[in-house]
Amino acid sequence: MILDRNALNRLLSLNDGQLKMVMERLAAESGLDLSALNISPDDISSVRSALSGATDRDLEKVAEQFAKSRKKEGN
Repeated sequence: MILDRNALNRLLSLNDGQLKMVMERLAAESGLDLSALNISPDDISSVRSALSGATDRDLEKVAEQFAKSRKKEGN
């Protein structure tokens, strides 16, 4: 997944249930299990707020981190 402004806007357009499913899928792909966290609607609201405030530089940093983690997986 490439996280750019368009992708971010698509994420923000999802309803809370859809956004939660995407978060859980991305976490699982990264080896994290969020099932024990019992993500609440307030948690989704906080994530949505953080995403909506992300700057282009924030998106670049996230992309760099994804690239680094993918590179490590390949080794």
